[in-house]
Amino acid sequence: MKNIYLDYASTAPLCTAAREAAISSMDNFGNPSSMHNVGLLAEKEVSAAREMVASAINAKPSEIHFTAGGTEANNLAIFGGAKLPNGTGIITSPTEHSSVKYPFLTLGQRGFKMFHVEHFWHGGINPDSLRNVLKQTSPVSLISFHHVQNETGVVQDIAALAKIVRDICPTALVHVDAVQSFCKIAIDVRAMDVDFISLSAHKIGGLKGCGALYVRDKVHVAPLILGGGQERGVRSGTENVIGIAAFGAATKERYEKLQENYSCVQRLKELFLSEIDGIDGIKINGENTSPYILNISVADVRPEVLLNALSAEGVYISAGAACSSNKKQKKEEAAVLEAYGLSKERSQSAVRISFSPETTQEEIKEAAEAFIRNIAILRKLRKMR
Repeated sequence: MKNIYLDYASTAPLCTAAREAAISSMDNFGNPSSMHNVGLLAEKEVSAAREMVASAINAKPSEIHFTAGGTEANNLAIFGGAKLPNGTGIITSPTEHSSVKYPFLTLGQRGFKMFHVEHFWHGGINPDSLRNVLKQTSPVSLISFHHVQNETGVVQDIAALAKIVRDICPTALVHVDAVQSFCKIAIDVRAMDVDFISLSAHKIGGLKGCGALYVRDKVHVAPLILGGGQERGVRSGTENVIGIAAFGAATKERYEKLQENYSCVQRLKELFLSEIDGIDGIKINGENTSPYILNISVADVRPEVLLNALSAEGVYISAGAACSSNKKQKKEEAAVLEAYGLSKERSQSAVRISFSPETTQEEIKEAAEAFIRNIAILRKLRKMR
């Protein structure tokens, strides 16, 4: 069997457009802040990428600030957005990515009052819970939710949640982690009515170490990094021109085919599910999920053992977020599912399969076959013990 990569929620291979843009940009070594022609050429590349990223979410180019990745973008929005005095409320959910979760915990240790909203069993945020928390918390400085949950793929109705916030606490700032939805699901910052959106390049075929933060016009964010005042003073440091150029190219390639890719991936996900249909002890976690992510629990099989068995055959899936150590990763994914109200046993037996438009139907069938075969083998070994 050839290698079959089904861990695109962790990272994606460098796409052709991004590779070509990066190689071309390597010949342009100028500093974008320099006023001579070499610097202006570099600045032109950065501006073109900024315009492309902005257009993909219906933002103004001036509202896009490049960072070193999605984690930095999340940290910048949270630490830079929660500026009101200690004792102010900050609100998030218990299912956020660690780059949101830990900044919130840190703010809680610094004197902010942190509150969690509740989820339904299918993964959607309970709007009544949000209303209740908002009414009991005054004033509220910052609220942060994901658009697509990175482990389960559950899609939140950001516009509806933001409207609740605006109706009850109109001065609160709203941040959205859109790392798993950018150029995969349509994003319109005007329709969503949010203040910050975090993006990442390598999830869509760009280079690692590059991301962006959308900051709504006239909303102030306190910088984390001080220095030369690049990125309109929001993020100092000489811009990563190669990474930014590749990010812009990857954005253009993905955004222009967003609907086509969405339909393609949806068919792949449905095909995988049809291939494994009928296996005992298989449960799908989450509803209203992105077609790019599938989270399933497999009874009587340890996820890490199944991952290793599949990896030995060249099939690569995940047990959760790739940016945590294995033990921590498993614990955090289980915590997400338990926040949905699922049992501990089901939560601790989950694996994540994530798709790409580049994945073929033949690969899906081969992967499903290996999935079924290894589950049977591992269950048989378990009974023999």
